[in-house]
Amino acid sequence: EHLFITTTHHFLLFFTSVGKVYRLKVHEIPLGSRTGKGRAVVNLLPLRSGERIKAVVATKDFKDAKYLVMATQNGLVKKTDFGAYNTPLKADGIIAIKIRDEDKLIAVRHSNGNDDILLVSEGGQAIRFNESKARAMGRATSGVKGMTLAKGDRVLSMNVARDDADLFVVTDGGYGKRTHISDYPRHNRGGKGVRTIKHTEAKGALITAKVVRDNHELVLISADGTIIRIPAKDISCMGRATQGVR
Repeated sequence: EHLFITTTHHFLLFFTSVGKVYRLKVHEIPLGSRTGKGRAVVNLLPLRSGERIKAVVATKDFKDAKYLVMATQNGLVKKTDFGAYNTPLKADGIIAIKIRDEDKLIAVRHSNGNDDILLVSEGGQAIRFNESKARAMGRATSGVKGMTLAKGDRVLSMNVARDDADLFVVTDGGYGKRTHISDYPRHNRGGKGVRTIKHTEAKGALITAKVVRDNHELVLISADGTIIRIPAKDISCMGRATQGVR
């Protein structure tokens, strides 16, 4: 789920589902071949049973952005100064966000202090709001409500949204589409949002949403490890409440 071009002396910050962050230098990760299986992360980080990596952030000197914005599956968002994570980490990591009961961290993004945040739920709802609506907090806090979810729904992705980009969504049945970010109106945080894809049983459930531009390429990876790489501009641009194409 995470691809980076980086160098051996950069840091990788690993944010996990329970709200902890671990740090490694890139040179501490074993070098492998293109077709190699890689090494289990539990051999590199002291993850607890059930603890999953949900976001990875690469940085050279913690000056790549002003803030890190985080989102949880229950719709909470939190903004923290990026420099707050430039601290010697304990062997078992440090708290990145305080996770409440029955919740999990799902995404971490850079922000500049005046970005728009776009949350997308599994039920196909999306809400866009300016990050100024969420004040900066310390590391060991749980954040504020970013999205109100219907019963049984949960947040699938969180992205920084700008009008010169598109939102790409894809279902587990292999159907996807692009929609202009400008089609998503700005609201106050905490609302229910607007429809981002018309759900049908035949085309599958929504599994991810990414902000893309025409010069980007998309790498789609199936459960059995098959990869397809396509230019983002080859995906049809459609309205919010449409079904997408194969």
